[in-house]
Amino acid sequence: MPEVFLRAIASLAPLAVIAGVIVVIVALVRRRGEGAEEPGIGTVRRLYTYGLSFAGLVAAAIGLVLLVKVILDRLFGPRAISGGDTALALGLALTIVGTPIWLLFWSMAQRAVRQFAAEVRATSRQVYLYLVLAVSGITAAIGAITLLRWVFGAESFSGTPVALVVVWGGVWAFHWMVEERERHPAELEATVRRVYVYVLALLGLILLAMGVGALLGSMLGAAYWAIFRAQELVAGGSRLWNEATQGALAMGLVGGASWWWQWHRVAAGDVESGLRHVYLYLFAILGGAAMVVVSLSVLLFDVLQWSLGSPQSTSALAHFDGVPGVVAAVAVGAGLWGYHWAVVRQETRVAQRGLAAARRVYSYLVSAVGLVTLGVGLVTAFAVALGLLSPAHPPQIVGPDWWRNPLVLAITLLVVGVPVWGLYWREVQRLAAQGGREERAALSRRVFIFLIFGISVLLTLVNLSIVLFRLFDAVLGGAVPSDLLWQVRWSVAILLTAGAVSVYYWLVLQEDRKAMAVLEEAAAERAPEPAAARTPEARALKLVTAVAAEGDLPLLRRLETRLGYTFRVWQRFDSQGLAPPLSDDYLAETERRILEAGSPQVLLLVDTDGIRVLPYRGA
Repeated sequence: MPEVFLRAIASLAPLAVIAGVIVVIVALVRRRGEGAEEPGIGTVRRLYTYGLSFAGLVAAAIGLVLLVKVILDRLFGPRAISGGDTALALGLALTIVGTPIWLLFWSMAQRAVRQFAAEVRATSRQVYLYLVLAVSGITAAIGAITLLRWVFGAESFSGTPVALVVVWGGVWAFHWMVEERERHPAELEATVRRVYVYVLALLGLILLAMGVGALLGSMLGAAYWAIFRAQELVAGGSRLWNEATQGALAMGLVGGASWWWQWHRVAAGDVESGLRHVYLYLFAILGGAAMVVVSLSVLLFDVLQWSLGSPQSTSALAHFDGVPGVVAAVAVGAGLWGYHWAVVRQETRVAQRGLAAARRVYSYLVSAVGLVTLGVGLVTAFAVALGLLSPAHPPQIVGPDWWRNPLVLAITLLVVGVPVWGLYWREVQRLAAQGGREERAALSRRVFIFLIFGISVLLTLVNLSIVLFRLFDAVLGGAVPSDLLWQVRWSVAILLTAGAVSVYYWLVLQEDRKAMAVLEEAAAERAPEPAAARTPEARALKLVTAVAAEGDLPLLRRLETRLGYTFRVWQRFDSQGLAPPLSDDYLAETERRILEAGSPQVLLLVDTDGIRVLPYRGA
């Protein structure tokens, strides 16, 4: 089992290459020609230099891995190793060819860096560095897991893991020192670096979760069999320190070390990153919530199947032998969910986006998990009902009790999905009713509603087409009419569920549209005419950054309403509120000073004297 996980993780390595290529394309488009904007050796020459440098480095590293493997196998492994001479010959060839190529082109790149300072921030160099770091880090991690499995006694000695750790670990260490020495807080470099950091952090988190889950599952499984005195039914069931726990511990240690380094050291303080939000919300929080919901569904299904369904075994001990693994998955998923939500709550107190926005995204993500669970449960329930109503179905294939386990599955998913979706959807609907236009126009709400509505409409149309095709086929004599309902039961079930969901969220969209129209009309009647509308020469928008305490945020909202656009807010924590009560005349004067500032960038400092307006220009 651990080997399967390792191969799955290794298969993700090309994603780093794809991500690097995407970053290169996007960066080149955004910069509109790297060589034209900054001095240096030119884009084409950079691509040539770093491309051949990467090829030479990979060839040299593979050759060194083969050489170290052969040496270690002959010193510490079995006396006779099949293919040892071939591996030695290939290792020598790759090392002899690849090493000079890498040294030549890397020295050319370093000479260009010494000649032109802008070369350090070149797109090609940044992609090369972080691509090498990603590939070498993933490869060394795979070797470290296998090496630890040998240390723990799970498998026999092989020189390959040691070679992978030594060679690729050395490649990673060398390029990391180069990256640390040359790091520059440029936007492009930060983007490329963040791709590397969060991809590696995510892979480390996956390894850590799998390792901890497998280790906890093995421990709970051993306790399960020990409690019910059935060690004789499972070979090695009473041994806690077995191959499964050894592999899980190795995976958890390597994954935990990789995740800790990337998350707590490299990515520390990067609270404004969009990729960090994708990592937190889309993978960590949503993944943890989905793991908890799925695991609880499996656990409840096992219980209901034993009570109401058709279990595959008549022994309760054998039927529930998967419970320890499910409990371990619940614990791991809850840990991922709870830890990363706590991180979000902590970071939103210092980031520009507030806790309300974070809670909004979080609620919609969990609502989506509950809605999907609820939807699958409804589809299964409808399919079972239609199957029972069908005048004919093949009992020789499905059996007389075919409906029991699907019905148990439907009940399970509905029991889990209804409260999850209901609680969180009720919460976001309450916020939308109380929060006004800001809540109803929030990006997370619009994305959630339109995505659910679009998917449900697509499912409705597709399954409606299938049902009509089956119906016309039966009418025209191409199928047996008595089997029609049995054949279309799943399509009709999806059609009913998706149709109901699409209708409901269409009504939600209409409700939001009407409520926003009423709120905008009321705001237009109450709001004074902004100075920007009165003075055509001052219509240009300003990039306003406000430094204020939490208690002064309503004051800033009043000023935003007068100006007609929003500010970027940096929250201060030395006081809950500093500004004295300010009149509309004072705000009008502040508005005038902002519009007449001699720079498109304005800094607002809210303190005990009121609001200070400071025009500035970024470096």
